[in-house]
Amino acid sequence: MFKLCLSVFVLYIASALAAPVEYAPPVAILDSINEKNQDGSYHFFYQSEDGTHREETAVVVDAGTENEHLEISGNYSYYDADGKEVVVNYKANDHGFVPEGGSISKEISLAAKQASEAQYVPETDYQKPPKF
Repeated sequence: MFKLCLSVFVLYIASALAAPVEYAPPVAILDSINEKNQDGSYHFFYQSEDGTHREETAVVVDAGTENEHLEISGNYSYYDADGKEVVVNYKANDHGFVPEGGSISKEISLAAKQASEAQYVPETDYQKPPKF
């Protein structure tokens, strides 16, 4: 009986693995831009045939100082299962990432914005490691 159950189980697994897999055809990129600058700033954009897109721009802030960082802003969009367009705008800098819109709840966007605006006060006993 055990051999019969094992044989049926093995045949079941083999038939499941042999079933054809349906792949979605690749989505063509209709337009794209990719600009990288020597200072570290950049801009990119793409638009695909299924309507999705993404655009992002980064600028260098406080260049040449120990506080040098990128400030990034961008957006992306896609269509959900119901055919509704979802658009998300975002910003990121030395204080964090703040998304807004689309499927992101207002509470999350508000909390991220408040956290990014909070004044960071380092611990007084912290010392930066020496540079080599």
